[in-house]
Amino acid sequence: MNARKCLIVVILLGFCSVPLVAWAGEMAGDETEAMASLLEMDLEQLTGLEVSLATGSLKPLRLAPAVASVITAEDIEKMGAATLDDVLQTVPGLYAAPSGFNIFSSIWSIRGVRTSNNPHVLLLINGVPLTQVIDGRRAQTYHMQVAMISRVEVVRGPGSAVHGADAFAGTVNVITKDGQEVDGTKAGLRYGSFETSDGWLQHGSTYGGWDIVGGLEGRKTAGDDERIVEQDRLGSGAPSLAPGPLDTRSQQVDAHLGFNKDNRWIARFYGVLLEDNAMGPGGTQTLNYDSFVDGRQLLADLSYHNNELVSDWDLSLQATYFYSYFDNDFQLFPAEYLNMRGNPIATTQTSSLEAVGLYHGVSSHLLRFAAGLKYSDVETDEYRNFPPGVTDPYGQMIHSQDSPYIYMKDQYRSLWHVSLQDEWSLIKGWELTAGLRYDDYSDFGATTNPRVALVWEARYDLTTKLMYGRAFRPPAFNEMYINYNPSVVGNSAITPETIDTYELAFDYQPARNLRTVVSVFYFEIDGLIELGGTPVAYDNRRDQKGHGFELEVQWQAFAELKLSGNLSNQRSEDMDTGEQTPDTPEWQAYLTGNWLFMPQWSLDGQVYLISTRHRAADDPREDIDDYEMVNLTIRRKNIFKHWDMALAVRNVFDQDIREPSPYDPAAPDGAYIPNDYPMEGRAVWAELRASF
Repeated sequence: MNARKCLIVVILLGFCSVPLVAWAGEMAGDETEAMASLLEMDLEQLTGLEVSLATGSLKPLRLAPAVASVITAEDIEKMGAATLDDVLQTVPGLYAAPSGFNIFSSIWSIRGVRTSNNPHVLLLINGVPLTQVIDGRRAQTYHMQVAMISRVEVVRGPGSAVHGADAFAGTVNVITKDGQEVDGTKAGLRYGSFETSDGWLQHGSTYGGWDIVGGLEGRKTAGDDERIVEQDRLGSGAPSLAPGPLDTRSQQVDAHLGFNKDNRWIARFYGVLLEDNAMGPGGTQTLNYDSFVDGRQLLADLSYHNNELVSDWDLSLQATYFYSYFDNDFQLFPAEYLNMRGNPIATTQTSSLEAVGLYHGVSSHLLRFAAGLKYSDVETDEYRNFPPGVTDPYGQMIHSQDSPYIYMKDQYRSLWHVSLQDEWSLIKGWELTAGLRYDDYSDFGATTNPRVALVWEARYDLTTKLMYGRAFRPPAFNEMYINYNPSVVGNSAITPETIDTYELAFDYQPARNLRTVVSVFYFEIDGLIELGGTPVAYDNRRDQKGHGFELEVQWQAFAELKLSGNLSNQRSEDMDTGEQTPDTPEWQAYLTGNWLFMPQWSLDGQVYLISTRHRAADDPREDIDDYEMVNLTIRRKNIFKHWDMALAVRNVFDQDIREPSPYDPAAPDGAYIPNDYPMEGRAVWAELRASF
């Protein structure tokens, strides 16, 4: 690392150590201070937040049998985040970046688990998966907006024992606001660089005993036209459009609607509309400005909860439905060079029903029983003008839905599952959580996934956690069945991925205004599915192992100043060859401070350091450049009681930040876009909020 990066790390470590020195003197006379006095502090209120993601039942964050983070709506507002990716970038060991293989859709890499498609992090909205069965991940080019988010729970590590498939490297659960939290009508507008505009409108209240909430959010951007690609698959200069900017325009609308009757009946709806979203480097690593994604999604869930029907039981029943329609229009090369167009269309639907029972009737035990069914299908359609099955190549597009050469035939999958979990209070301060889940799939068989966690509350200020878990990920439909595609081919012989993870964590609050969390981990992955070969195809290409640590610090330095930061390191490699996992950072550091420098005025700063990203073993290019990024947000609240204003700068020093383009052995320079993908430069935006 160069001097500037070293300086940032030193600042982080110094920030961690200074309050510890202060604590040494302060605590000499305070060691026996009761926990109740700590609860009076804002920091302790934060660490006392309850999280349900780890076990399915509410637990204080410091006692949850997992390495977890919670980001609240207040945190999100302070940092000036616009999308969920912005929020997740602050989580230790989690790195959000665009995928070059997957038309610039987001990759969420946790602890070095990264592939081109990245289906290894499960996204839940209010506990319900937002997963497209066609590719096993979030929708392409989708970026959730944040105005309706109440909090985000993130568990790093496996979660299949509770959540089933895809809770592999980690799980993200987005809890949306209810009517009481919105409490009236709220609206906001944001406008800034790259012709980026955001707007939102919310209303929530109680009507006739029902908590009702609705929200509408929209975001549109033209993208940064200074993200110049110097060379692409066709070279530099005609017929290539390089040098030229990446196409990153996008439009998205999110809609939320929720009904809650005494927490007994709950119905929620979440809709997404994507329109004319660009594809970055497209499907062939070639600049063009005519490709786009259109899509729409609907997630609905209805749940019933009753803790009085049967003695000692909390019973719940939940039905969910997820609909997704995506229409991707690929102009694979500039039309003047080769008018090669493909328009794959997919409609996916997933329905599920799950019953859960929490049993309190055995002393010192909380037993959780669950059973459920799920059915998923995908219907495909396609228009294209290239072989096979096309009589006029590169001319008029033809409808190939009924052709044997369609990119993928219709598919379906069903499964049923049962799970059992016991939270056992062994003795005072010791709790053992053990769980097991069995899933039976219609297309590739059954899988069983255990988890065990021992949590020891050694003192009121120190908790130790020792954890083991296994998770799995079934192959997605496109990984198995996609065909007649110029970019990638499926493989029906691939098998599910599995991961075994071991973790040790310490949650220590040595002073009333200071909290530290240290976690270490080791994992082994069997059968990681990745693209490769010629033609490019999916396969269980490697077994991977990794280890590392994460350090988090939260320090309420003064009543007006709060500092937080984290430092994480991971090293993962191919278990057979020893080659390090490419593209994902070994070192990440993050520091943020929020300063209430005047009544109703605050300044929030963020510093990111990303370091040591390796290339693939045979990639001749130099390793990916490290970078640092600084963000600033100044905010004035409570103007005439109803208005808030903010001004923000992103990438303050206009750093040239690059994300890796995929290695291709057929490319003369190691990649068809050899100088990687430029990220956004400096951006400025202003925001106005109103509450009534």
